[in-house]
Parts: sequence; C-alpha cells; structure tokens
Amino acid sequence: MIFFDDTISAISTAPGTGAIAVVRLSGKDALDISKRLFRQRGAMDESPSFKANQATVGFIIDPATGESVDEVVLTPFIAPHTYTGEHLVEISCHGGPIVTSEILALLLSNGARLARPGEFTQRAFMAGRIDLTQAEAVLDIIQAKTSRQGRRALSALAGALGERIRNERNALLELLTRVVAGIDFPEEIGDAPEPQVEAVVAHARLELNDLARTARTGRFLREGLKLAIIGRPNAGKSSLLNRLLQFERAIVTDTPGTTRDSLEEMLEINGIPVMLVDTAGIRHTEDHVEQIGIERSKKAISESDIALLLVDLTQGWGAAEDQIMGLIEDKPFLLIYNKMDVPKQCPIPPQDNLNLRGSVKISAVTGENISELTSAIEAFVFQDETHRDGPSLNARQAELCLKAANALELVQGTLEAGYPQDCLATDLKTAVDALSEISGQSVSEEVITQVFATFCIGK
Repeated sequence: MIFFDDTISAISTAPGTGAIAVVRLSGKDALDISKRLFRQRGAMDESPSFKANQATVGFIIDPATGESVDEVVLTPFIAPHTYTGEHLVEISCHGGPIVTSEILALLLSNGARLARPGEFTQRAFMAGRIDLTQAEAVLDIIQAKTSRQGRRALSALAGALGERIRNERNALLELLTRVVAGIDFPEEIGDAPEPQVEAVVAHARLELNDLARTARTGRFLREGLKLAIIGRPNAGKSSLLNRLLQFERAIVTDTPGTTRDSLEEMLEINGIPVMLVDTAGIRHTEDHVEQIGIERSKKAISESDIALLLVDLTQGWGAAEDQIMGLIEDKPFLLIYNKMDVPKQCPIPPQDNLNLRGSVKISAVTGENISELTSAIEAFVFQDETHRDGPSLNARQAELCLKAANALELVQGTLEAGYPQDCLATDLKTAVDALSEISGQSVSEEVITQVFATFCIGK
C-alpha cells in the first residue's frame, strides 16, 4: 500500500479568473506551513493560533520580503476529521491566476510539494475515509454533464454502490470461510449445507449481474449518447435537429440536398447528454459534393449508439428507405414518422426488424409528440426500469463484477455436477477477490494509480 509522510498543495478551483479561488494544503506539516505564511488581520506581528473548522480573515505574507500577497480566509481542519484524514488547510483567496500562483509558490517553497492528480482524494481513500467506489464517484460528480448524472454519482458517493458490493462480498467470504473450514476439518465441521451454498451463490449472481447491467447506462451518462438523424432528403432531419436544440442551428429549405455535411451538437435530453448528428440526406445522386456528405452520413451511422430514421409521411416508404436500412445493418434504431401535421399522408407498411427499438409519429415543425420521441430515447438508455435511479458502474467496476458473477456460475456448475465441496473454494475466492478490488479492500498500487490518474490536480 501507499503511505504518505509529506505535505501536498494545489489550486483546487478551475483555471482562469474568478471572484474566489481555493488553494489546499494537506499533510503533517500543513498547519506549520500555514502559520509561517499567514497573519491575522489586526495582529500582523503575532504568530496565528488556529481553531479547527473556524475561518479566519488575514493575509498571506512572503517571509522573504515581509510583503502581503493577498487578503484571504484561512480555514484549518484537524486530523483525523478531515477529507484526507490528515491536517488540511483551505485558503480562500481572490480568484486571479497571479494571486493563486503566488500563494501556491509560497506553500511549495516552504515545505509542501505539488499534489499529483487526484492525490487529495487518494489520501482520503488510503486513510479509510472513503472506499474506492466513492473515490470514483467524486470524479463522476466533477465531470457530470447533467444533473441526472450528478445525482446518480452522489448516490455512489453516499455509499450506495459500495454497500451493495460489500454485502455480497461479506456473504461470499462467510461462505468461503465455511467451505474451507469443512475441508480442513471434515470430521468436526463437514460440508456446508448445500441449500445454504446454493442460496448465497444464487443471490450474489442475481445481484452482481444486475449491477453489471448498469454499466451500459453509466457509459451513456458519462460519455454521452451518440445519436444520428438519418433519412432521405427533405424528410425533416434538420427541422428535427432545430426542434430538439430549440434554436435554428441547421438551414431548412424545401430544396432536397440542402444539408451536405454532418452537423454535430451537444444537448441534454431528459437528463441524458446526447451528441446529436444531423446527416446529409441519403439517396442516389451524381452530385460529387452531396456524395461526400452521404459518405459522412454512413460513417455517422456506424459511429452512433442509436439512429433516428426519419420517414416522410407525405412520401411514404420507398427505395431511399430500403437503401438506408441496408446501411443501418445491426445498429439499433427508432422509426420516426415525420410531418404528421400535413393532411396528405401515404400509407406505410409495418416494419419488423430485430434492431427496431420503437416508433413515434411526430411533427418536427410544430413540435407535436416530441416528448414521446425523447421518452423513447430515454427508454433506450434505461432499458431496465430499476436502473433509472441509483449509481451506475463504470467500466472497471463492471468488468470485476462480471468476473465475480462468472466465477459464481462455475460454483453453481460444480454444485449441479455433484462434485465435492473442496472444488468450490477456488472459484469462491475469485469472486471475493474481484469484489474486494471494486471497493478497494484489496487492490494493487497499479490499479490505485490508474484510478486517480484521471482526476484533476487539486481534488
């Protein structure tokens, strides 16, 4: 494990100019360094005396020159009741980049070193203040693109995910201990009751597989859903883009082929970050520029998570739609029947496709039924209704969760085959170790380094 015996410092607020910035200091010498640089207002010639959790107004002084650098509010937090578990000092200063840089430089020249990315949170983890799922939730909150994502991350930070993992780990560890005891002392203890083994394993498999499925939703909430709007020219793709964005981003005309390149815009749909791509209309054409746009549309389809296939109700289903269906291949898609506001509509044959995730009739011009469309997009992200709330696993956590579930599947197979219980121990231990790595109860320094390397400096 990694242990810290030095003191770190960093600017914890975002770069740039603002009203207030925060410079943090954590470690065994945090209070002593602060006392060398801080003087209370009205007591400039006296060494300050700090009270835990009490903010004090004063000045940061350069000891080499005696000059004031800035008027600040200094708040000391005394170990172990701090975020990092160490002495922690927060200096709230004016938010100019020169001021914050000068204060940080003074802290570094008086005994602190510059913190590595995520090192404050890493120290909190190493001190046992939080587990690894909570540490990763801190990053999710910082990087949240929507309030929905932020609330789910907050749930993990509060311990909801870690508790579910610990509950299953503890049950499996207890079972493993019982099985091993039966192996070591066959006459005194004997085999664990098979119904008990089956019940614990079945419950854990169900819970872990359910948790692993949340990773899909988690990926969309963290990285954003890539959504391509496709269709024949003049189907209303640009109108739909403008409607969803609620401003005129794309040029809309009655001339087919107006959109000749893919337009990308980020927006939020029902709390989901979405990268929306308006593509060029797909049809057979001899226009070289339009052909380039169509090739880019094909690429947008291949790179999307789901496509919105717009069908013009005034034109019906034709060769253009058949051509587009050939491009979609195995990509999930929604059928969007547009121009329901136009009286003249053509009959459209029912569509039967394994990748079809629903259909909605809308008017991109009037906005009718747009809420039904956004609900269909939301349903694609949250395929399981039980996953609409609560934390979502990230890729690391999901991989370990599935590893544990697969090990338990082997345990179940061993039970069904009627093999002796000494065959269960290895797979049970694999499952316990995987869950221990998720929460950080047993994890390598390499994994810890990788987790915190993605953090910003100062958190």
